[in-house]
Amino acid sequence: MIFFLLKKIILFFLILCFIPKSFAMLKSESDIYSISHVQITNKLQNNDEKLGYSLGVSLGSYVNQSFEKQKKIGIKIDKNSLIEGLKDALSGNLKLSYEEISSILKKFETILKKETNIQLEKNLKENFFQGELYMKNFSKKKGVQKTPSGLLYLVEEPGEGKIVTNDTKITVHYKGTLINGVEFDNSYIRGKPVSLILKDVILGWQEGLKYIKKGGKIKLVIPPNLGYGSKEINGIPGNSTLVFDIELLDVV
Repeated sequence: MIFFLLKKIILFFLILCFIPKSFAMLKSESDIYSISHVQITNKLQNNDEKLGYSLGVSLGSYVNQSFEKQKKIGIKIDKNSLIEGLKDALSGNLKLSYEEISSILKKFETILKKETNIQLEKNLKENFFQGELYMKNFSKKKGVQKTPSGLLYLVEEPGEGKIVTNDTKITVHYKGTLINGVEFDNSYIRGKPVSLILKDVILGWQEGLKYIKKGGKIKLVIPPNLGYGSKEINGIPGNSTLVFDIELLDVV
C-alpha cells in the first residue's frame, strides 16, 4: 500500500509539469536547489547510500521545479508538509487515511487541470498576439512579400532549374527559430541536409519553397495556421509563429 501511495505521489508530480522530464535528467548543479551555494559534506558510506541519496535529490529537484511552474498558475503547496508526507509514506505512519488522500488528490487534480487549461489559453493568445506583431514589423522590410494565406517570405537567392511542386523530392539545409530567437531545429548543426517530399511538410514550407528553385535561399515567416497551429510540437509552443532560413540544395 505504501508503494502504491508513492506511485500516486510521483504520478501526481508528473502531471504538475507541463513538459515531462526524467528524474535523472538534471541539466546542471544549479538544477539541484542552487547547490552551488550550499556547503556539501559527504557522509555517505557506500554505493547503496549514494544511490538512494542521488535518487532523492533527483526527485526533490523535479518537485522543486514543479513548484515553480505551479506558482505561475496560482497554485501553492507547502513544501514542509510534502516532505513530511513522503517520510510518513516510507515509514507507514500516515496522518490521513488512504481514502482521504485519494479524495484530496482527485479534487486537487481537477483544480490543477482547470488552472492549467486557463494558463494554456492565455499562452496561446499571447503567442498569437506576439506573432502578429512580429509579422507586422517583418513585413516592412525591403523585399518581403505576403501571400493571401498570410505567409511572409523574403527571397535571398532565387536559384534556377525545375519548378518545385508538392510531389517534388527536395534536399534542404535549414534553421528554424521562434520569434524570440530561440532555435528549435538546425540541419547545419547536425551536419547533414534533409531530403523529403514537399507535400509531407507544413503548409508554410509547401507554399514558400515554390518561390525558389535549386540553389535558392529563402526566409519564411510562418503564422500558426500554416505551421503547427495551437498544438505544442517538440517544444514549440502552441500558436507559435515560425521563422525558417532555408537553402534548397537539390530538386528531383
